[in-house]
Order: sequence, then C-alpha cells, then structure tokens
Amino acid sequence: MRHTQARLGATATIVALGFSLSGAANAQGKQPSAAAKQTARELLVNCREKLAAKKLPEALKDCQGAHAIMGVPSTGLELARVHEAMGHLVDAREVALEVTRFDNSAGNAAFATAMTEAEALAQSLEPKIPSLVINVSGPPSGAEITVKVDAEVIPQAAVSLPYKVNPGEHTVVVSAAGFGQRAEKVQVAVGQTRTVDVTLSPASGGGGDVVDPFGNPESPADEGGGRQIPVWAWIAGGVGLVGAGVAVGFGISFSDAQETVRRDCPGNACNDTYTPAEAQALQAKWNRTLGLTVAGSVVGAAGIGAAIFGIVTAPKKGAPAPSTGFVPWIGPSGVGASAFGHF
Repeated sequence: MRHTQARLGATATIVALGFSLSGAANAQGKQPSAAAKQTARELLVNCREKLAAKKLPEALKDCQGAHAIMGVPSTGLELARVHEAMGHLVDAREVALEVTRFDNSAGNAAFATAMTEAEALAQSLEPKIPSLVINVSGPPSGAEITVKVDAEVIPQAAVSLPYKVNPGEHTVVVSAAGFGQRAEKVQVAVGQTRTVDVTLSPASGGGGDVVDPFGNPESPADEGGGRQIPVWAWIAGGVGLVGAGVAVGFGISFSDAQETVRRDCPGNACNDTYTPAEAQALQAKWNRTLGLTVAGSVVGAAGIGAAIFGIVTAPKKGAPAPSTGFVPWIGPSGVGASAFGHF
C-alpha cells in the first residue's frame, strides 16, 4: 500500500509539473517541443531528488538544464533553492528576483505560487548576503584605480561602497597607474560586512611593488629578472652543438667502418675479395672517421661546457659588469681561454 501511495505521489508531482511547463508557451509566447518539455520535467524531478539527497553539484546541473529549456517560475524557483543550498546567495537571490518578474498574465496558478515563494526567498536572502567595503589609499584624489573582486572589475564609482559577494573566501586586487599592485585574500561570513583597507605605494622606476594573492612581494628587478648572458657564451654553445653533431655523424660512420674491418680484415689483413686499393681506402675511412669523431667530441664538450659556465656565472641584469674574468675560445689549433681584468 505504501509503495502504491509513493508511486501515486510521484505521478502527481510529474502531472503537476506537466501542467506548469505546458503553460509556459501561453505565458511567454514560445512553443517548446514535446521532447523539450519531457526533458525539462525529468530534469526538474531529478533536481529535486538530488537536492533532497544533498547531491548539490548534480542538482545544480539538472536545474540549470530544466530552466534553460523552459525558463518558467517553477524551474527558476528550484534553481534558486539549489544555489541557496550551495551558499551561492547572490546567485540564488538574482534568480529568485527574475522569477518574480515573470509575465504571468495568463493567470497560471502553479506559476503564481512559484512567484510568491520566490519573492519570499529573495526577501529572506537579502540580509544574509555579505558585503565587502574596499578602501584604497595612496593614489591622489581623482586617480584612476582598478579594483577587482575575484577577477570582476568594480566600477570606479562603486569603489568604497558595499559590494555584495557570496560567503567564503575572495581575492581583492587593487592597482593604479604609477603605483604598485596589491592583492588581498579575505574571508567573509553570512550577513557580514567586511572592510578591506588597501594601501598602494608609488612605483619606483616605472615598476612598483607587486604583491601576489598570497602576500609575497616581488621587486621590479625580480619581475623583469634574468642574467646578462655574454655573447661568447651563445657562440660557444652553438659551436659545441655543431661539434657534438659532427661527433655523432662521424661516430656512426666509424662504427660502420669498424664493423667492416672486423668482418673482412681480421688481424689487419683483408680477405681476397679486396684489392690493395680497396683495403687502403677502408683503412683511410677508419682513420678519418675516428679522428673526426674524437675532434667533434672534444669541440662539442668544450663548447657546451663553456656555454654553461658563461650562463651560470653571468651577472644579473642591472648589476655592474665584473672587473675581471675570462673568455673561453675554440679554434683549429685547440681550445683555451683569454683572461681580462682591470687593476
């Protein structure tokens, strides 16, 4: 008997939803398809069930889908209730107010009931929504100040006035031309009005202090940081890479010659299939590829090593040039370094 009553209750709910949603065409002048209406009905039923089960993200998705299809007071009211349950008080009140503005000139009773409940919900939410009051000091009067709350820019005229937000953590970022930028993380509770005082310092050298959302300052030099890597380090690195490439290429050729000698010329005596000229050519290939492999390896290692040294020891940008040092060089006769200094 209880099972039958439960099924009758669910059926009544769906029938009521059917009457409400089918009246949307007359109330708003649009004609959703039968498939769209059926989809919205099922999504709305699922939304209510998931809301009751505290499956809030899933309920939100279903209600958003139903309201996007129909856009009527019954779907809007449920969407507002899900937002409220998730702590999205600003969003919940906005949706509830939209429901109250619905054109119900057709006199749909279900819509009228939903609109009345939405109005009551909007009124109850109003005192619960917290506010941020952001006071900025530092820039002169009339300076153009940019204030963002969670990446949303607050209009200049609204700065220092109560700004409505959802309960929880928010990031306030304040900046101004010729001044630094500061970011503050603030926590605000239900119904609280939180004052945030932000002081901007004048920029030095066109940069200014930059404070990230976690309060870690970075100097202008660090912001555009880097090292003054000398030109010779780049050249040495390029030469080193070329040398390494030569070593790899000729190393493969030497390996091929080495395999041929091992197979056809054991004990440095080639078999009868080789003429004296061919044996001599094979020996020349052996010597040539071995020499170029070794030379390429030496040049590659020296060049890359010099480049790494130059990068590691390079002074930071803006730092005075060292009074002493040396420049590595690579040439046909070998590798070396030239020292310099001021005494």
